[in-house]
Amino acid sequence: MGDGSLDPQGPVAGTMADLWWLMFWLGLAVFVVFAVMLVLALFRRRGEEPEARSGVDVDEDDTTGRLARWFLGWGVIGPGVVITVVFVATVAAMKVLPTTAAPDDLVIEVVGHQWYYEVTYPDHGVTTTDELHLPVGRQVALQLTSADVIHSFWVPELGGKLDMMPDRVNTLVLQADEPGEHTMRCAEFCGLDHATMMMPVVAESDADFDAWIADLAGNGSGDG
Repeated sequence: MGDGSLDPQGPVAGTMADLWWLMFWLGLAVFVVFAVMLVLALFRRRGEEPEARSGVDVDEDDTTGRLARWFLGWGVIGPGVVITVVFVATVAAMKVLPTTAAPDDLVIEVVGHQWYYEVTYPDHGVTTTDELHLPVGRQVALQLTSADVIHSFWVPELGGKLDMMPDRVNTLVLQADEPGEHTMRCAEFCGLDHATMMMPVVAESDADFDAWIADLAGNGSGDG
C-alpha cells in the first residue's frame, strides 16, 4: 500500500509528484533567501547605512537607486522567474498526462451512490460493489458518473481527483506500475456519510486480475 500522493505508484501520479516537488524546492529556496535577508537586516543598526557609520555623507539619489534595484530584482524579476518555471513545468506535465482513453485501454465504469460505488467491467460483463481491481502495467479508462449528488474519485498513489457528476461521464485515465492495495477516497463532500465513501483499489498481475474476473462471473455478478 502506498503512502499518498508523494509515494506515486503510477505514471500519472509520478508526473504530479514531480511537479509538487519542484514547487516545494522553489518555495523553500525563496523562503531561505528572504529569511537570510531578514536576519541580516535585523543585525544591522536601524536607520544607518554603512556610509553614515563611517562619517561619509549619504547620497539620497544613490540610496533610492539601490532600493529600486532591490525592488526590481527581488520584487519583480525573482518572482517572475519562479512563476515562469512553475508555469512551464505545469504545461509540460499537462501535455504528458492522458486525458482520453486509447482504443486498447481497459474500460471500467464507476458510479457513485450515497453511500457506495457500483463498479462495472463492460468488456467482461460483470459488476461489483465497493471493490475496484486493476491489472498492473496497463492503462485503464475509468468512466466516472454519479447516480445522485456530486462525488469525487481520488486514489492519491495513482493520480489526481476527478468529479463524479450526475448526468455526465468524466473519464480518468490511470495506470498502476506495481501490485498493491490502495484506497479510493471521495474528495467531494456528499452528505452525512461522506467519510465512509472509501473503496479498496487492488492493483494485481494480469493472471490474478483474470482469475478475479472469472470468480466474479462464476458467482453470478454478471450484468445479464
